[in-house]
Amino acid sequence: MTAAARKVFDRYDVDGDGQLTAEEYRQVVAELGDPGVTAEAAQDLIDTIDSDGDRKVSFEEFRASMGL
Repeated sequence: MTAAARKVFDRYDVDGDGQLTAEEYRQVVAELGDPGVTAEAAQDLIDTIDSDGDRKVSFEEFRASMGL
């Protein structure tokens, strides 16, 4: 399951820096067919998963949010 989580994480980590940002999330969601996600909604989601307060999501934070 961790390999599947890594694949999903990597899809959203557009610049490959190991951190998901709200803008990366918005970009991928728009590519997947939902261009209506606002910057505020995207940041709210990132902030919900972010456990260290940097307003980004690392793979460890992503995995933890999935209960893995």
